[in-house]
Amino acid sequence: MKKILFITGCSIVLLFTACTKELSDNFTVYANHPLNDTVWVRNVSNTASVHDLFDLFAPGIIVDSFNVANGASLHYGDSLDIEFQPGSCIGTGSSGVPTGNARLEIVQLKRKGDFIKFFKPTTTENASVLVTGGGLYVRVLKDGKELSLATGSTVKVRFSDVDTAKPNMQAFYGREGNPVPLKGIDTSYSWVRDFDTTALATWAKTSGNPLVPSYFGYEMNSKNLRWMAAERYIDSTQPKTKITAILSPNFTNKNTAVFAVFANQKTVVNLHGDYPSRSFFANNIPLRTGIKLISLSYIGGDLYLGVKEISSVATVTSYTILPEKKSLKDILTFLNSL
Repeated sequence: MKKILFITGCSIVLLFTACTKELSDNFTVYANHPLNDTVWVRNVSNTASVHDLFDLFAPGIIVDSFNVANGASLHYGDSLDIEFQPGSCIGTGSSGVPTGNARLEIVQLKRKGDFIKFFKPTTTENASVLVTGGGLYVRVLKDGKELSLATGSTVKVRFSDVDTAKPNMQAFYGREGNPVPLKGIDTSYSWVRDFDTTALATWAKTSGNPLVPSYFGYEMNSKNLRWMAAERYIDSTQPKTKITAILSPNFTNKNTAVFAVFANQKTVVNLHGDYPSRSFFANNIPLRTGIKLISLSYIGGDLYLGVKEISSVATVTSYTILPEKKSLKDILTFLNSL
């Protein structure tokens, strides 16, 4: 594996005039390789390689069908139930209820790694931080056109959490970009709480047999299709701070995404690329919280993973991440372990 070194004490522009060290001690040049590109941009284009991470990491979806006029009660093992009332799904601008079978697509977000793979950090539009019990993506299509819920209709979902269900979770929905990107990362994505802030009902299915798994989860009457989740705001009284992640110059906002994963709760925060400082940052991180900073990069067809363990976020909040080249399998194994 080739080693990627830092530029220390000098900018790229001044490398040959202001540095006393040899170039090989500061920056490894790779002939005709994108690793040589250290240029940050103020606005990341939708063709930047960082967007390819979404297509590489996103796992397969559950695909099913049901009769939209009749509705359906669908069960997927012991961890997921979805119930559509008759005639609850309609087309945009449609004057009537579609008939016949519609295509159903489902993704279940269970672990912190799932929220990373789908680039759906647990934060709101104003960067407030959430803790989640898990979420779902539910899409219904008829003849290739996406359906939505009729006014006043809901879809009942009952999904499991990998941890014991919390009693104070609320319904949140995904606020997507407009328009939603056809491919890659939706950089405008955030979560928004339902106007009804009533705590979601929880459920448990315990076997009493250590060889048979137990399931815990939430029940939600969702007013929207697409992204939905059981979440709540973290404690607002805790003192919070800004954290910054610094990587070597090869890793820019065009090819790298950085996340902060909380150690003791299911919370994932994305760090934004800061053009002036050539670093990544996130606000509203509680002090004395254990986190893991994770960088994911796609450069010239190669994948890189960086991990920085922080036992307690303190007053010094600038951290260095050292990515290493990894296979897709290794990265997915790591994300699935979070």
